[in-house]
Amino acid sequence: MEATTFNAILDSLQEVSDSYLKAPSAQPDRATLDRWQPATSAWQKLQAISGWIPGIQAESIEIDGHRIQHWRIGSGHGTPVVLLHGFGASKENWASLIPAIRRRSMTLYLPDLPGFGQSDYRADARYTYEVQARRMAEWARHLTLPPAFWIGSSMGGAVSATLAANHPEHVAGLVLMNAAGMGSARHSPMESQLIEGRNPLIPGNADETRTLFRYATWRGRGVFSRVMPLAMGPEMRHRRPVNQHLFMDMMQPRERIPELLERVQAPAQVIWGERDQVLDVSCAHHYGALLPNAEVTVLRGIGHLPMLEAPVQTGRLVRRFLRDHG
Repeated sequence: MEATTFNAILDSLQEVSDSYLKAPSAQPDRATLDRWQPATSAWQKLQAISGWIPGIQAESIEIDGHRIQHWRIGSGHGTPVVLLHGFGASKENWASLIPAIRRRSMTLYLPDLPGFGQSDYRADARYTYEVQARRMAEWARHLTLPPAFWIGSSMGGAVSATLAANHPEHVAGLVLMNAAGMGSARHSPMESQLIEGRNPLIPGNADETRTLFRYATWRGRGVFSRVMPLAMGPEMRHRRPVNQHLFMDMMQPRERIPELLERVQAPAQVIWGERDQVLDVSCAHHYGALLPNAEVTVLRGIGHLPMLEAPVQTGRLVRRFLRDHG
């Protein structure tokens, strides 16, 4: 990649983060964070019940002062495949992809990243990509996993890419779906809002929650964008100050992801929805150009969440990658 293009990528990232972090609305109230506690919401009850689904082993371990909850699907033998969810989401986001990629020769691990889902949040902790990647490396060591395939959506993609650069001994391969952390050739609708100091990913009322799910899928398609605001809305609004803290940390990495990627030696697959309104599709090509060993697939008519919008098509791509590199 030419130096001018690389610098433009870094400038794009810097413009969004600098503008957003200056906005008063971006700042969490520290007193609120110090006394924040998880609510007993309908979504949390559903999460607890989901761990009883046949074939899913709900497990947890403590890493860096956080109790990390995860699902294990499979015997624990064979190729480990770890799926990391995006911002404001949880392991349940992968439910529709599981049947499309599951094979007897692999074990799937679906953690709630620290700070999200059923895993612990701490007001005095940091949640940058580097810190989260270090925690997941420690988590993998605790589980004595051999080098795994890491599949990351959005924020989970940025954590996975950071893990592959900083802790390569844990990574056999990398699948990035609409991954965060990359500068774009043009700002997405969401990035334009961040520059103006607004964050559609952190809703504060019912209307903002519906807007979030319209951003997440192209044209707010399907049952997902209609049902999920009702199911998750109260939980997301309760988590607003926590999500402000988590998002601010995401915007302040010690080392920016484009600067890390030359260290990634594992084979990589980049999957992107052409109609992504959260992270512009140009990011897919930037990831492909900066990763030494990557293939890029752009899905027509798909938005930010390929595993929910097109699970069969997405699963087929992932299965082929796992077969070719497993």
